[in-house]
Amino acid sequence: MASIGWYMVVLVGFGSQLSPSWGANNRLGRYRYQRRNCFTCFYGYSGYNTGHTHGADIDECQVYNGGCQHRCVNTRGSYYCECNPGTRLHTDGRTCIAVRSCAVSNGSCEQNCVQLSPAHYQCRCRPNYQLAEDGKHCILRNPCADRNGGCMHTCKNDGGRAQCNCLPGYILAQDGKNCEDIDECETDNTACAHGCHNTQGSFTCVCNPAYELGADGRKCYRIEMEIVNGCETTNGGCSQKCQHSTLGPVCSCHHGYHLDDDLRTCVDLDECEVGSSCCEQDCTNYPGGYECYCRAGYHLNSDGCGCDDVDECLVDNGGCDHTCQNTAGSFQCYCHLGYRLDENRVSCIPLEGAVEALEWSSRIAVERPLPQITLLGDYLQPLERYDDYEEDNLGELRAQSTLTQTFVCLNNTFGYDCSLTCDDCSNGGVCDMEEGHCDCPDGWTGVVCNQTCPEGTFGRNCSFSCKCKNGATCDPVNGHCRCPPGISGDMCQDGCPKGLYGRLCNKKCNCANNGRCHRTYGACLCDPGLYGRFCHLTCPKWAFGPGCSEECQCVQQNTLECHRNHGLCVCKPGYQGKNCQEECNRGYYGLACKRTCQCPSGVPCDHVTGECLSQCPPGFHGDNCDLDCPEGYYGAGCNQSCHCSGSPCDNMTGQCHCLAGMKGQHCETECEEGRWGVGCSGSCPHCQNRGVCDKHNGVCFCQPGYMGTLCQSACPVGRFGLGCRLRCLCDNGGLCHPRTGNCACPVGWTGPSCSRACDAGRWGADCANMCECPGSDGSCDLITGQCRCETGYTGPRCQQKCPEGSFGIGCRHMCQCANEAACEHVSGACTCLTGWTGTYCEKSCPDGFHGLECQQQCQCSNGGRCDHLTGACHCPDGWVGPQCNITCQAGWFGRGCEHTCECRNNATCDPVSGQCQCTPGWIGPSCEKECVEGFYGQDCQHHCLCHNGGVCDQFSGRCSCSNGWTGAACELECAHGWFGADCAQPCECLNGGVCDHRIGECSCGPGWVGQHCQTACEAGLFGPGCEERCRCNHGDMCDQVSGVCVCPPGWRGPKCDRACLPGSYGNDCLSDCNCPHGTSCNHVSGKCGCPPGFTGNGCEQTCQPGTYGLNCNQVCQCSGTNQLCHPVTGFCFCAPGYHGNNCDQECDMGWYGPNCERPCQCLNAGVCQTTTGTCQCPSGYIGADCNTTCPSGRYGQDCARVALCGEGARSDPEMGRCVCKAGQRGEDCRQDCAQGWYGEDCGQHCNCSNGGVCELVSGGCTCGLGWTGPSCDTECPSGSYGANCKLQCDCHNNGTCDRVTGECQCDPGYYGHLCEHACPAGFHGHRCQRQCKCRGLAPCDPSTGHCLCPTGYHGYHCEKECEQRHFGVGCNQSCDCEGDTPCDPMTGHCLCPTGKMGTRCDTNCPVNQYGPDCSESCECRNGARCDPRNGRCTCLQGWIGPTCQEGGSSRLHSSPNRNHENKHSHTPVPV
Repeated sequence: MASIGWYMVVLVGFGSQLSPSWGANNRLGRYRYQRRNCFTCFYGYSGYNTGHTHGADIDECQVYNGGCQHRCVNTRGSYYCECNPGTRLHTDGRTCIAVRSCAVSNGSCEQNCVQLSPAHYQCRCRPNYQLAEDGKHCILRNPCADRNGGCMHTCKNDGGRAQCNCLPGYILAQDGKNCEDIDECETDNTACAHGCHNTQGSFTCVCNPAYELGADGRKCYRIEMEIVNGCETTNGGCSQKCQHSTLGPVCSCHHGYHLDDDLRTCVDLDECEVGSSCCEQDCTNYPGGYECYCRAGYHLNSDGCGCDDVDECLVDNGGCDHTCQNTAGSFQCYCHLGYRLDENRVSCIPLEGAVEALEWSSRIAVERPLPQITLLGDYLQPLERYDDYEEDNLGELRAQSTLTQTFVCLNNTFGYDCSLTCDDCSNGGVCDMEEGHCDCPDGWTGVVCNQTCPEGTFGRNCSFSCKCKNGATCDPVNGHCRCPPGISGDMCQDGCPKGLYGRLCNKKCNCANNGRCHRTYGACLCDPGLYGRFCHLTCPKWAFGPGCSEECQCVQQNTLECHRNHGLCVCKPGYQGKNCQEECNRGYYGLACKRTCQCPSGVPCDHVTGECLSQCPPGFHGDNCDLDCPEGYYGAGCNQSCHCSGSPCDNMTGQCHCLAGMKGQHCETECEEGRWGVGCSGSCPHCQNRGVCDKHNGVCFCQPGYMGTLCQSACPVGRFGLGCRLRCLCDNGGLCHPRTGNCACPVGWTGPSCSRACDAGRWGADCANMCECPGSDGSCDLITGQCRCETGYTGPRCQQKCPEGSFGIGCRHMCQCANEAACEHVSGACTCLTGWTGTYCEKSCPDGFHGLECQQQCQCSNGGRCDHLTGACHCPDGWVGPQCNITCQAGWFGRGCEHTCECRNNATCDPVSGQCQCTPGWIGPSCEKECVEGFYGQDCQHHCLCHNGGVCDQFSGRCSCSNGWTGAACELECAHGWFGADCAQPCECLNGGVCDHRIGECSCGPGWVGQHCQTACEAGLFGPGCEERCRCNHGDMCDQVSGVCVCPPGWRGPKCDRACLPGSYGNDCLSDCNCPHGTSCNHVSGKCGCPPGFTGNGCEQTCQPGTYGLNCNQVCQCSGTNQLCHPVTGFCFCAPGYHGNNCDQECDMGWYGPNCERPCQCLNAGVCQTTTGTCQCPSGYIGADCNTTCPSGRYGQDCARVALCGEGARSDPEMGRCVCKAGQRGEDCRQDCAQGWYGEDCGQHCNCSNGGVCELVSGGCTCGLGWTGPSCDTECPSGSYGANCKLQCDCHNNGTCDRVTGECQCDPGYYGHLCEHACPAGFHGHRCQRQCKCRGLAPCDPSTGHCLCPTGYHGYHCEKECEQRHFGVGCNQSCDCEGDTPCDPMTGHCLCPTGKMGTRCDTNCPVNQYGPDCSESCECRNGARCDPRNGRCTCLQGWIGPTCQEGGSSRLHSSPNRNHENKHSHTPVPV
């Protein structure tokens, strides 16, 4: 009980006690922080809360989380702190530190340590460094490894800094990263003869028209320009032929071409592709034609189309020894009985012994006597047919149609006569015994792959056809085209066809054999094997190729001929090789070295004739036996091989001459130990350190780790291994073993390469010692073992907390707590005041919280924000009240509802912004505006749907329709019979009239008029509006609606112009006559007999001329020529066109008709016929009254003739002469005005200067580039250029603009198309061509080149640094430093000597500080004095050591316990 009371006293006195936790979760290093708080008990309880039952328990975790950083666990009468997994409780009982923490030895990181989470950290490096593979140390970063260092082209690592460089043709930009194209055309280095075109990274020379670029890419040569006599300018746009027509130019093409879809361009007609060629075998197309070719074994017929077989047997029997048989495209050699073909397929050699055959059915080899015939393979010659065939000892052989016998080759042979083996496959061919032939590589064919592909084929098995054009040959392997001279392109498609040249390839070359010529000049381009001006001469013997320009490489004395086309050497018998430089191999002779010598074994033969040569004495060979045996051979004729294990032998006897280090009859044994040299005659030197003597040269071969002539020296420092050639890889001062290279690490380091520092808790050599620091976290100095204090503590024994404002390991970290927060000395954790939170208490409470640790929740509504300290609400606009839960009253808005609304027309006001919410039909900030026409509704956002002039209500959108329309959107016309507003008024139109749906006006139907269509047409009129006149004879009436004539009695027909038929009369001729037979019936009245003056069956005809009266039986008495008598009365009167007493006068000019009373109506001098009044029109006019002029292009009488005038010109209607419009001239007006003239008849002179073009009609000037004004006599003003000076210059930096091209001419110091770039650093002057002469990195003025010295430098070239005690730009400022103290020449900052500090270096270092700027802390202990300049300690008596921490001799005797105490921590210093 007493102990409990003491315990309580302790709790009351000190407030807390740290005790280990031995509960269920007791683990080493886990602590509980127990506290006892003295509080007054709550109401109803008495005493203090001491953990006893006198008062209720207080949950301390409710207040500040009990001070715990992570979790607080309440217990009855107390509480304790716990940490999250991965962390442990610090000695203060409430702070948690990571088990893997940067706070412990900086996490073993070389540079920076970052705590990613409580249980994880990561080492990181400073800028320009990157983490090594061990994750701890830092190595210098290669800046070029990251995105090429930011460089556009190439990057170079320059001491950790990326240095960018550019490819040729580019220059480094000012940013030092990008590369800008150098405009070589702006320099004078291009050497282009005419013009230059810049490209990215390079340039191209260009030539003026009529010139072409030479092979050097610089010079220009004049070319032949063909003047095409075509239609108009540019040949009418046609690529070949042009022909005029009235519709414009018509293009056509030469033979072998056809018009493209644009009807202008002529494209080649590929006759080979479309099948229109005449070629029998191969066809090659070329522009404008094609050429036929034949396959190997054929030649082209004289017609140029067909292919005739070449009979090879006609020339030298085809090279066959016996029989030559021609085949289609080839030939075959055959041998006589008892012979077989040699491997060259032309020679015949005798058969030896019996022929072995294999019977196909049983596959058993049998031997038969030699028969009378020899079948070689599948015999190609046809055999004669026999009905039966018998011969003794051979059994019976019957052949119905063809005698066939198959032989199977034995002993790994194949071929037609089983004479070939796999060794015969040549040119890379692979033997296929199953198929009995060689598989040839690309470009080769034949049984043994000894034949190149036939011309026109290539590839595997020569199965691909060449696509080369214009007579080119193709590579037999890959098909690549070899173009003839003057032809280019992948398929040799570019160039004129063989035998033609010129721009249109229409000129004929004057070259032999229809040879090719230069496309432009026509000079002959000789095919391989030909030369001369006309390519008519074959190459001399030792020349070949196009124009015989190449020299043969054959050894002439060994060569028969050099192929004049491709230079292939044809060797003489006995020689071989590409250039015939080698004799036949031993055992072979003759042509192509394919014949085998027939000499006895060991006897050579002549390589030319095959004649066996006589034996030379041992050791010699050659024609005169004057040549020594080659190496490896000996004896007579040098035919025996040496057997000396690689050593030479005597060329006569074959005795071995052993090389150094070897012995024995065949030199097969090495020298014994200790001997070396030829015959093992030398004694080996004494090789030290287990060195071995080389038996060939006697040199000591040293073991790894040793060197020297006798292996007497160990490897130097830093080297190891065989010959000491390997470099040691030991870091941090480690020494490597000279033989193995293993590293011996210095104190404090370990690992294979000494690259890893000692782990925490270990120190010394190879990290073998354990740290003994019970008062710290257990770590110590890696080298000395000196204890390192635990995080948050300092002092010699690590018993002092970090001073206020610092924390962490060594108390080196400065606290970052803001807003007066308290800083924890271990981790730097901040304890925030009320209203603040965050890692450093730098943040105010988040929205919605306030108070201590931001634990209290705000009560503010509607977006109100509370004060993070007091919790008072700050209401947003539109809200008021303690909790921001009351909206503004109507008519008020804004912060505190203090602003008055200004809304009109019953609009409501937004309480937050005061924005008016308008009622439908109103808009505007104050809802003061009505909707604009066509819109209605809320915010006037709705489009009105009223059609046909309807007006919509701005509020509801309801349509008010205009007259004549109805419907919801006024989309319906009024129904029939209604009109007006809302179609409410009835129409009053009669007789089918239709009323206008808008105004009700009647539109009458045909035959009716009047306001209401109530009146019929007047007599003689009909149709709509009664505007048409009836077309009835006799003035008869017509139907008012249709105009159909209503005939009077006695008339019929559509126009009532015909009388009733005989026997009828009256209305509609419906009445029948009742007159006696032969008596006329009046067609009108039906009366019998005609009235005077009429006759006919119906009395419808007047009397014939010269008669009159009743029944027309009286004769007229009119004597005048031009008189007529009246058919009723017989009275005489003049015929139309005449007048006078005797009717003998024609009407005067301009009059016609009866009594010449009617005036003529002919216009334009037309002549009127006096009798009828019809008009005779003059030339140029047509029409009933000659009122119409001839249309354009017609003239003459009745406009019957055609005038061909130019476009826009008119023709004279009378004479047909073309009347040109302004700007035209010539008889047909097809020519423009001559240059310098314009206007009507091209009679006005142009007034355009400086090359201006005169407009042909008005004479207006179109100025050339760089000119303006009415007469093009004014140069472009500054800032403009181009046609009529309408383009504006955009030259920067005072650059002037070329008035013609607009090209900017830059002032010195600038470059670029727009002079937009200042010269790059280091260049100045015109086009930035001059280099600055400034020292170092000083720039220069881009215009003048004057050096612009950086701060701290001066001089003409900025070559001088500021003199002592001067600084700044131009070194014009004086330093303000104490005494003779220097200052930084750029900033003027005083450079204090060691031991001084302050802005003027006038202050001595404070106590315990030393070094430059007093930035270092002294480490002197035990009252020692620290030198302020270098930190050297001056120890008091009795103390020694660099920091005066070690006891001297006197203390060793007086304090034995102390010495014993520190024996594990310090190393004695030798005296």
